[in-house]
Amino acid sequence: MPIAIPETLERAWGREVLDAFLPWLDQILEEKTVRRDEFREVLLRLDSLDKDVSLLKDQMAETRADVRDLRREMNQRFDRVNECFDRVNERFDRVNERFDQMYDRMVVMLRWTVGTLALLGTVISILLAIGQFIR
Repeated sequence: MPIAIPETLERAWGREVLDAFLPWLDQILEEKTVRRDEFREVLLRLDSLDKDVSLLKDQMAETRADVRDLRREMNQRFDRVNECFDRVNERFDRVNERFDQMYDRMVVMLRWTVGTLALLGTVISILLAIGQFIR
């Protein structure tokens, strides 16, 4: 639809200038502007993208909340596992103490046994020596 040219512009510039100016202006406007249909289409696409981005943000927020809950739950489970390991370590410590006590008792018993055998050997040697003199 052609645009009406104001009479003052036609008087000031003249018909020849306007005939050269209007195609040039149309060319510039065509290159630099967007038609209403295209603008509406772009707006519709932008609205669609905005909705998609909003949905993604909501999903990300939900995912973050899920990850936080999962992390909290995993920390609780790790705490329980650590408690179990602590109890097992305590049991191993008690077993180690018992082994240490058994080792100490075995050393004491071995010393007594060696001492007793040495004493018995000495007594037998003395008896044999006495037996040699009596014959």
